[in-house]
This record gives sequence, structure tokens and C-alpha cells, in this order.
Amino acid sequence: MRNVTTKRAAKPETAPITRGPGRPRKPDAMTGAQRQAAYRARRRAASINVTVTARAPPTAAAHHALLRECERLRGELAQAQRGLAGTPRTTQPAHAAADVVQVLHRLPRPDDGDAGERPLRLTLKASQFFALERLVAHFSLSRPAVIERLIDWADDTLTKSFYDDEVAFNRYIDRA
Repeated sequence: MRNVTTKRAAKPETAPITRGPGRPRKPDAMTGAQRQAAYRARRRAASINVTVTARAPPTAAAHHALLRECERLRGELAQAQRGLAGTPRTTQPAHAAADVVQVLHRLPRPDDGDAGERPLRLTLKASQFFALERLVAHFSLSRPAVIERLIDWADDTLTKSFYDDEVAFNRYIDRA
């Protein structure tokens, strides 16, 4: 509106209150940095659900118990060798598939007492990994159980191959 006497635009007494675009800001609104910090804290809190089991190192008593067991087994082996000295020796193939199936189906060994478990980290080729997965699926066992039973089978087979060679058997048993 124009003022006719001064030939200038008329200025209103008070300026109209205009609101900015968007939603009005809340009094307790967070900044972008505060929102990001809260998001990271929620993510950290959600991911802390790890269970850690501490394994005690083997004790001297457990070591001595294993040594006694080893000596007992050596005595049994020597007695069995003396008993079989007159019988003819028969050989069996070292990698008999029936033996592997029997080993994988057998019940787990009783616990070794204080010997405890030792962690083992393996890196396998793809073909070995998929073979392990097939064994796990076929026998419905866990990976560690399959590996443990295969190691037991290989050790038993090798030990039986020292049928009449006590020196080789002792050299195999005494390896560090």
C-alpha cells in the first residue's frame, strides 16, 4: 500500500511472524553427531553376547597320569607281543574304509580327566574342506568330533602296524 502524502510504501507497525520451512525444532533435539554416537552405542551393546570359556593349562598331575597310562599301555603291548610270538602275522590294508566307518560311528572316548582340550587351528584346501563337510553331514557329527575320530583311527592303525617292531613303536610313542 502506498502513502499518498510521502509517495513511499507504508511500513507496517510490526513485521508479520513467518515460520521457516519444515517441522518446528524440538527443544531436546539431538545433533547429527549425537544421533550417530547413540546409534553406535546401541550397536555395541547389542553385539556384546560372547561367551568366553577359559581353559586351565594342564597340571603336573595330569602329565604324570598320562605318563603312567603310556607305560601301562606299553606293558600291555609287550605282553600281547609275547603271546603272539608264535602265530603267523597277517597284514591288513592301512586305509580300510570299513575301519573308518566303524571309528566314526563309535561312541566318544571317556573324558581324559585333567588333560583338557587344546585349541587347534586348521587351514584346509577346498577339496579337503568339502570332504570334511560330507563326513560331518553323513555321520551327523560336529567337525571337531570327525577330526578327533579320524586322528584316533590313524593313530590306532599306525600303532597296530608296529606289530613286532618294539623299537619303532617306542620311537613313535616318544615323539615330542
